[in-house]
Parts: sequence; C-alpha cells; structure tokens
Amino acid sequence: MSAEQLPAIGVVAPSGSGKTTLLRKLVPLLRQRGLRIGYLKHAHHGFALDRPGKDSYEVAAAGARQVMLVSGEHWALLSRANERAEDHPAGLDALRARFDADSLDLLLIEGFRAAAVPKIEVFRAATGKTPLYPDDNGIVAVVSDDPLPVEPHPPLLPLSELEALADFIGGLVRDSAGATDDPRASLIQALRRLRADGYNDAATGNASVRQDERFWITPSSAVRDAVAPEDLVACSLDAPLPEGASLDTPVHREVYRRQPEIGAVLHSHGPHSVAVSFAGRDFEPPDFEGARLLGNVPVLRVEPDAHQDQAPAKVAEALASYPVCIIAGHGVYACGANIRDAYRWTMTLELSARIFVIARGATAL
Repeated sequence: MSAEQLPAIGVVAPSGSGKTTLLRKLVPLLRQRGLRIGYLKHAHHGFALDRPGKDSYEVAAAGARQVMLVSGEHWALLSRANERAEDHPAGLDALRARFDADSLDLLLIEGFRAAAVPKIEVFRAATGKTPLYPDDNGIVAVVSDDPLPVEPHPPLLPLSELEALADFIGGLVRDSAGATDDPRASLIQALRRLRADGYNDAATGNASVRQDERFWITPSSAVRDAVAPEDLVACSLDAPLPEGASLDTPVHREVYRRQPEIGAVLHSHGPHSVAVSFAGRDFEPPDFEGARLLGNVPVLRVEPDAHQDQAPAKVAEALASYPVCIIAGHGVYACGANIRDAYRWTMTLELSARIFVIARGATAL
C-alpha cells in the first residue's frame, strides 16, 4: 500500500479541548477492532527525542544532520530541518510518506486543521471556543457531550461513549478501502471485519454478492477467518442450489429474487442487536442517527426448527421495505447495493442497539 492509499483521519479542536486525551483512550479501542494505528502530531512549540549528555545528542549537536537511535524495541530517525528548507517534509503528503503504510491500517493526524482528510472535531462548550465544523466541510463527525450550537451539523457522537466513535472510525476505514474489481474480495473483507468486530464467531454468519443472474455465497461450515474468494459457492437465482452452499442460501436467493437492484446480503450476530430482539417487539433506535437512518427495525419471529422453511419469505419481505431486520434471538440480515452498504446498515444497527442497552442500564441506576 502506498502512503496515498493509507486511510487517514484528522482529530481537530480548539486548544484545550482534550484532543490528546481522547486519542489516548481511543487508540486501544481501535486496536481491539483489529486496526494497526499510526499517529502524526503537529507540535507547535518544538520537541526533543534526545537529551543532553547522551552520545547521540552530543554528536547531533556537533553537526550531524541525521541521527538514528536503535534499541531492541524501537528505532527513531532524528533529522535537522532548519539547514535547508527543502529538507523539511513540512507538507502533509511528505510527512505521510515517511510512514510504513504496509504495516498500518489507519493514520491518526492531530493538529493539522487544514489537512485534506476526513476529520473528527472534539467540542467542549466549557472552553468557550467557537466550533470548527460550520466552516470546515471536511469534518465528518463531532464528538461531544454538549448540544452543538450551530445547525446543521455533522453526526454527533458522545464523548462519554468512545466505543461509538471507534465504530464510526472503523466504518470510515472500511469505506475508504473502496470496492475492488471482484466483488467476492469485498465480501471476504466484510466477513473478516465482522469476525474481528465480534459480530460473528469462526463458524457463524454468512454473506453473498450478486453478479447478474447468479450470486456468490459463503460455503457451509467453513472457518470464516480462512475463507478465500475461490471458496465461495456460485448459485443461480433459478436452478437448484449446489451442495456446499451456506444453509442460509435460500434466504439470500429470495431477497435477490424480490429485489433485482440488491447486490449484497449480509448475515451477522451482533450481540447488542440480538439482545434487543428479546423485547418481543420491533426495535426503534433511541439515538438520532439510528432513528434517522434506520427508522423502525423489524424483529421477525421464526421457529428454530422451521428456519429454512419460514426465514426466506419473512426476511425477503422485511428487506423489501427496510435495509436491515432481526430474527428474534438469532441474528441480523442486511442488504444493499453492495457489500459495503450492507455492512453499513449492520454497523448502524449494532451501534443503536448498544446505545439502547447502555441507556436502559443507566436509567435503572
């Protein structure tokens, strides 16, 4: 991967808003989601990685233009940037190029407000500072526990619940990866993300992508972490289903039959999404974004022993009107024009369900 292809997200805020504190808490959550994180910070007042009295410091002070420090765990290259202007990689692109893009999944950038990357703003009303988002179209979300003073505004994520921000950033990283020429590769990527995010275990969940009058689906009983594009099973919309296809294949086929515009179906078991299905009624997202994007989420009743007979028609009927539905006590089905859209609805539902569960716990105190 080149430096230009490495997904990057900026974190911006007026001074004193707590950007670094947020990042210190956020990075472990992103690592839990399987993301390898790089960090780039603009220091306004200079910095030093070495200290007087050390051999490397004295040699650099004597005039060495570049000094590399190496230990068993780390290495760092210190380069003087004040001798020739052209030696200073001041531009953001030049700075990003210094990172090993192949060893990272995401670069977090702090302090470059004008950076042409998606940005998250941290807003605290107590600082008395004016928010940045009204004048910056690059800000894709605001993190705050305060009401935002200017309408309209980007999506608002709670500062006190950084799991929501981690999920949001994870979605941005997946979206930035873009579609591949082979939709099967996108399916595999989504399947592995579901596994990494804890929405499926090694043997559950399935996914399919449509190509004209056929679709590709995950094989039955395959270890999800090891499935490759060539392992997917090709199925026809009309011919008998082949052996080895997922037991859920009739559900996927019925969705494609009813909606020719659908290009992907995704089945997962997000724990919060399944949890809210036990309430015995359709799920109404309590948060603003969930309500706006999903509206009402149908919760379907399917007898476990009659899943293959009942689920295809019930799921296909629900997904004809909604992007996502839940089979009570079982799991989530989402559809979209492509696998990224189906994953987006899956993520949105799980986040809303998590907020619902947290809110119920908070009100019970």
